[in-house]
Amino acid sequence: MEHDSCSSSCSSCTYGSSSGYSSVSSAATDLGYEETPLALFQQLENEIGTNIHLGVDLSKFSQEVWGLDKEIFDKVLAMPMALEKMDVEKYRECTKDDDLHKSFLDISGPLLRDVSKELGDEENETFTDTFWDRLLQNPASRSRQSVPDVVNTWKPLPPAGATPSLSTAKSVFELKRIPREKEKQEEEDIEEVDEKDEEDADVRDGAVRGEEDNDDNDESKPTPSSKEDADSQRSLDIEVSKRTASTLKRSFDSVKDADDEDGGSPKKQRCGDETALKNSLLPLYATDAMASSSRYYVVGVVVDRFAVTVCYFDRFLVTCVASFSFEEEPSKLALTLYAMNRCDRLRAGFDPHLQPAADNESGKTRPVENIIGSIFEYPDTPSSSGTCLRVSGVIRQPDELIGRATAVYKVRRRLADGSFSEEEYVYKLSWPSKTRLSEIEVIEILKERLPKDAHDHLPDVTFTRTLTAEDLKLPWLRLGLDLTSDNHKERVLRGMMGKFYHKLWEAGSIENFKRAWLDCVECLHLARKLGKALHRDLSESNLMVLKCLGGEVKGVLNDWDMAKFLDREDDDPSTDEHRTGTLPFMAFNLVIPKPSPHWFRHDLESLLWILLWAALHYNLEEGTRDAVTHPSLRDLTTSLDANWRFKAAFLTYSPLPLREIRAGVKPEFTDLFEEWIEPLRELFVDGMMMNRRCNRDGKNCDEVTYNGIVTFKSFMEAIKVTPRTWGIPNFLAGTDDF
Repeated sequence: MEHDSCSSSCSSCTYGSSSGYSSVSSAATDLGYEETPLALFQQLENEIGTNIHLGVDLSKFSQEVWGLDKEIFDKVLAMPMALEKMDVEKYRECTKDDDLHKSFLDISGPLLRDVSKELGDEENETFTDTFWDRLLQNPASRSRQSVPDVVNTWKPLPPAGATPSLSTAKSVFELKRIPREKEKQEEEDIEEVDEKDEEDADVRDGAVRGEEDNDDNDESKPTPSSKEDADSQRSLDIEVSKRTASTLKRSFDSVKDADDEDGGSPKKQRCGDETALKNSLLPLYATDAMASSSRYYVVGVVVDRFAVTVCYFDRFLVTCVASFSFEEEPSKLALTLYAMNRCDRLRAGFDPHLQPAADNESGKTRPVENIIGSIFEYPDTPSSSGTCLRVSGVIRQPDELIGRATAVYKVRRRLADGSFSEEEYVYKLSWPSKTRLSEIEVIEILKERLPKDAHDHLPDVTFTRTLTAEDLKLPWLRLGLDLTSDNHKERVLRGMMGKFYHKLWEAGSIENFKRAWLDCVECLHLARKLGKALHRDLSESNLMVLKCLGGEVKGVLNDWDMAKFLDREDDDPSTDEHRTGTLPFMAFNLVIPKPSPHWFRHDLESLLWILLWAALHYNLEEGTRDAVTHPSLRDLTTSLDANWRFKAAFLTYSPLPLREIRAGVKPEFTDLFEEWIEPLRELFVDGMMMNRRCNRDGKNCDEVTYNGIVTFKSFMEAIKVTPRTWGIPNFLAGTDDF
């Protein structure tokens, strides 16, 4: 089971604005207003890649996604609707974002009221939905990038000036920005007029300076969240805020998921540059909405002047309804507003297995707003027993749109008497490739192949549940999409519950830290030697600590969902030549522009990078990790290019790279730095230098082990530790070293 944290600046999750939305505005502050959207837009487009499907019929979409009857659809489209010419012209002539926003609301509000009245729903009190819009915020703290323009949500609205939580957003809207050149030109024209007539100065100050767009002048700064905030929904929303300046490059996340097929570079969109999602923030809002709770999909709307495009987002793909002009077809806008406002929470994509606390009757209609205290309930199936889990904490929330999107929660299990256990467990939800061996299968195979004494160093899983797209009844299955291997990858929703383990920095002492780290090293070797498996994603997040009675600890090697069996043909072969891992801890040969295949020595090298990271960030006695990346290691977290250049400099005989690093080593790690980190560094340097000499002289080199220089045996010899033999005769006497 995975046990990760989002509190470190080295990770892609950064505590952000207390509004509970993605902290894009802080990125704008750091990078400059003009540059940030372009970088962010490119990142979002790359995330979607080719997994986008255009031109879906609105009628089909309304029926299959929102559950709207075909009869009602036809009735709404047949209604005689015409927009007021004055409203249309006012909207057309808008040159400021806020004015455009208000004008759109003035047009769309009556459309929704008219269609509701015509269908007899105007006074229907069973409909508890409403719309919140960005203009309700305090203008001094408003930011177009951090808050959707309009949110369809449940009543009541948040207090004046506050924003609704995306955890309960049924759908979100984005009104495309007015080109800044147009705003700038209007401001210049006003200034010219003012120079001729200074008597209008007071009017100018009130009408222009007081109402101008606040994006450039937003001085509100994200406030870091404390650990004590972790039990509130607001802090959960904050943990979703992941798009800061440093994360525009996906610095700390896995550089490449093994279940993605497209190598190191994202595929470009097949749909051209004129799609509604070009330069759109809607994918970001959808990502954050799905991350704020366990959610299957989100629907959003992009309004680009008069063009309206309805979009559907989930972990598989993105679909867009054929765009329409609400000036020419106002009934389609009315229908869109009505359908999304009237659909229930299941049709809005919320997880039916996630319910509020048992005593909360609103859970029958409303989705969970605060995931802490809520309940995951899974019924029995013919093949497995169900379970009921109460969420007691959030360990990790996903920050990707399409992909594995792993979420991890602390939970308590319901007992036979209806109470919940005192013991906490970890519950992991992810969307891995359907064709890969599941993590639980990997663990089961390893336990079959490894000696029983080693089982304590593998995760203890007590419940699993796998659901396919068909099980979830995802609506795109019925939209008639043209699915190919280029635009679609089969995934499953997989839940795993297991024992709760502590993080490596919570070991309690340097002795316990070393014991846990060594256990993971030896478990890794066993998995390769007897299990015929490579882990391929070692990081500080998956070397865990099991605290035993008497103060002893055991290391647990976690997160096997990237593992690859070398002797099984049924494991997904599509990932054999693609790099996998978590950037700061990936081996040098895996982050260079032309990465090598993944070998066991790469996992050994990752263990060195974990030691180095720990020596500069862990406070073992306090059980904490520094929230800010040490300056000497910052290049490990920014980009592939900076990462491999740092590692190339570190893995040389020159003492220069060590000076700044050594100065930052924590006192607890001083001896470990000299006794383990420096000898291991020299070991890998020796191997790399030998390889370079072979290449220079035209000689063949065994790159798997650098001609036997970097192996498990030499690794353990470098740190002067005698490996265990696990009761296996001649366990280390063979020639199959790697």
